[in-house]
Amino acid sequence: MEGKDAITAAIIADAEKKAEAVINDALAETEELMQKTRNELARRENERIAEAKEDAVRAVNRRATLAALDGRKAVLAAKQTVMDKVYDAAVTKILNMTDNVYRDFIGGLVKRYADDGDEIMIAERDAKRLNYDWAESLGRSIGKDITLSRKYHGGRGGIILVGDKCDKNLTLDAAVKQLRPLCEGEIAVRLFGSNGKRNTDGNN
Repeated sequence: MEGKDAITAAIIADAEKKAEAVINDALAETEELMQKTRNELARRENERIAEAKEDAVRAVNRRATLAALDGRKAVLAAKQTVMDKVYDAAVTKILNMTDNVYRDFIGGLVKRYADDGDEIMIAERDAKRLNYDWAESLGRSIGKDITLSRKYHGGRGGIILVGDKCDKNLTLDAAVKQLRPLCEGEIAVRLFGSNGKRNTDGNN
């Protein structure tokens, strides 16, 4: 029995060693798998953080770009407002001419553009200084048959020459509209300077 017991004990001991080795291998594999899992989770977390940072940077850049665009639009709108006021002031300056100077100004337009038989349509506000006597005298001076229309145009000043073939819009607002594209660049430089800033030194 002692011999059998020794053999049995040896077999059990060997089995225990093999079982311990299997368990150790299993534990090692489990630890390796867990470490790989931890590494993968960390990698994914780092990727998410990096993506989040990139998204944040892109969002900031988009906001900065939009803010810059809005700023440029605001500046352009402000400049446009200033330009509008300049041209409006030019019209107002003409309208505020003395009667004699204004009549000479309008008379110059009639002499240059009127044809025989044209009617001069004026703004209602000019009815007192551009009257029938003025129109008749002007026609005689330029040797053309022109008369003053009984109708008024809707502009602030200037005239419309109403003819048989075509009408010529010489109102102040129309004149400014036509001239604006031709001189707007020069006026902008004089107002804002070559760098786009408002010229405040008082020099022309």
